[in-house]
Amino acid sequence: MRWILSLTLAIVVLMSASLAFAQSAYDDVPRDHWAYNALDYLTERGVLEGYPDGFFKGDRTLTRYEFAQAIARLLDTIGTGSGDEQLNIMAETLRAEFSDQLAELGKSVNELGGQVNELSSSVSSLEGSIADHDAKIKALEDKVKGWKAGPEWKGEFRYRWQYETQDENERFRQRIRFRLGYNKKISDVTEIGFRLETETGESKISGNWTLGSKEGKTADIFLDRAYVKHSPTFFGWYTYGDCDDRKCAPKLDLYAGIYPNITHDPNEMVLDEDVNFQGAGAVYHFNEDFQLVTAMSIAVEKNTGDAFGDDAVLFATELKHNDLIWCGLDAWIGCYGWKNESELPAADFQWNRLDGFDFNNNGTANEGGDRFSENFNTVKGGLQYTFPCVWNKPLAVYGEYMVNIDSNAEERIDLVNTLITDPIIYESSDDTGFVVGAQWGEKPSAAGDWFWFARYKEIGANAIIHGFGDSDATGANLNSLEVGWAYAFQKDSELGISYFLNKMHNAFGFFIPSKREDSSVIQIDWKFKF
Repeated sequence: MRWILSLTLAIVVLMSASLAFAQSAYDDVPRDHWAYNALDYLTERGVLEGYPDGFFKGDRTLTRYEFAQAIARLLDTIGTGSGDEQLNIMAETLRAEFSDQLAELGKSVNELGGQVNELSSSVSSLEGSIADHDAKIKALEDKVKGWKAGPEWKGEFRYRWQYETQDENERFRQRIRFRLGYNKKISDVTEIGFRLETETGESKISGNWTLGSKEGKTADIFLDRAYVKHSPTFFGWYTYGDCDDRKCAPKLDLYAGIYPNITHDPNEMVLDEDVNFQGAGAVYHFNEDFQLVTAMSIAVEKNTGDAFGDDAVLFATELKHNDLIWCGLDAWIGCYGWKNESELPAADFQWNRLDGFDFNNNGTANEGGDRFSENFNTVKGGLQYTFPCVWNKPLAVYGEYMVNIDSNAEERIDLVNTLITDPIIYESSDDTGFVVGAQWGEKPSAAGDWFWFARYKEIGANAIIHGFGDSDATGANLNSLEVGWAYAFQKDSELGISYFLNKMHNAFGFFIPSKREDSSVIQIDWKFKF
């Protein structure tokens, strides 16, 4: 084999002698390299080939097949370009020496061509399988789109510093609220859920527990929610979501048990978020923007032998339409009526009564005094318009008005005023309430998000039952100015600061209970969700 290599080198040297000085064919072969002229000569005549990146890579080990291919090209060049007998003898000698490799190379090329054809057929078959799988995956995605994934635990812990001033008195309190809930979709159309929460104490609107109360004992935990939500499909489906991610859901949702306040909206006065329903309810979606909500909640169950005649029951109905007339305008109307509201706890009426007054003229003053109104059937209506971008944030302005259309407070107050020399009642009924406000930005959902709100509201003593109106610090029979700001310092961690200025909105004026004197409240909340 050594003599063949020497012979090949002699041929290369012989050919290189006639090659003119020229630009190198390879980036990694300098002009002063000993094989420079030979490489350029052989490359120019098609005997040698470099790599696509312009390099020859002369220090790489050469296989016999690669060498045989180069010799074959060399022999073709000699056979067509030279009549020298000696060179012809060399060519025949080299051909004979490498005949096996050349034959094997041709066979390998043919086999490689067959393998390429088989590979092309396999690729075509694979492409068909992929297309079939894509169709199946898309069908599966469409089927499960909008489903809520498996069991899900969610919780919230809120720690509050609250500083209050009232008249000349000051008070600082630390309060906590803890929630832990669980939801699971047990079928395509049925979901169950429950939530535990710290007890709210006597006030339905506090939403937390004061540390150090109950002789230092920890806050009680109670079952805040335990419900089933069923969404039958026989009423059809509606679509919702972004244009690029539209989803479908059944039009009707049915609730039973202790279920969330499905009528709640943060910018409405009735009903407060912490007031859950106990009974049955339904939400019907006419479309994505238009829905009807109705709920029945048993507030007090007497169990005295009359199945429903003596229970205190709340009936709530609300009709809401987003993007009404033009985009960004939301409108709603609602009605909140009671059956046997007289069975509710006395604390629910503590601010719509006068101690010692016998309004109904029956010779007795019940529970510290008769109520201004015996009946509560409140209707309301509201509008909200959202400017999509004001200094890079949405700005929502809103207002709501409500009135107790079944109140008998006016005739009772008139009756009392006829019995005294100077009327002590400032207002004839106190059956109305309203709120106006604005919110800049949306509630934080990612680190760095923040929003700001301000609102003013007046809730008359007879407009709603105390404890069922909006606010974390006020209720019925109050005027309140509220401002607040919240910032998410992490994805699920939020810092909030709120200020409340409260003044009594009473239907009487000769005295104001000390607990209802003008007050101000500053709240700092740390809220953590998990």
